Amino acid sequence: MVSGCLKVARRFIGLFLFVMVGGVAFALAASNIITLNHTATIVQGATLGVTDIGPSAPTSCPSASTSYGPGPVGIVWGPLAAGATVKHYVCVINTGSAPDTITVSGSPPSGYGTISSPENSMILTPASTLAIELDWAIPTGATLGPVPAFATSIT
Repeated sequence: MVSGCLKVARRFIGLFLFVMVGGVAFALAASNIITLNHTATIVQGATLGVTDIGPSAPTSCPSASTSYGPGPVGIVWGPLAAGATVKHYVCVINTGSAPDTITVSGSPPSGYGTISSPENSMILTPASTLAIELDWAIPTGATLGPVPAFATSIT
């Protein structure tokens, strides 16, 4: 009977050792786990509106959001001299909940120069307005006559 008890005890000791070694291995593996806790806030982002001002720099932009539309805005530059740099102004408003970094992109077709803006890379905060100067540098060798239609975007 004693030998029968020893056989049973050996089986339990083997099972006990297996469980112990497995538990230690699990604890060591679990200690190498890194937990990352995240937080975030989802916002609407920037929403821009635009209003055309014309060839003269404004002293200020309208503050009422109802003065602005979503675009597009048709800009009629009129007759332009080759070799000149001409200016046109629009005002933009940010009615969104996040700031916007202003980017003016797009120029006339090849041979008709470029449009740039000193306001490129400016930050427009929510609920604020900004006058944007569009500078069209027309090369001296530009083809005379109507310029094909083109688009410029403000984002």
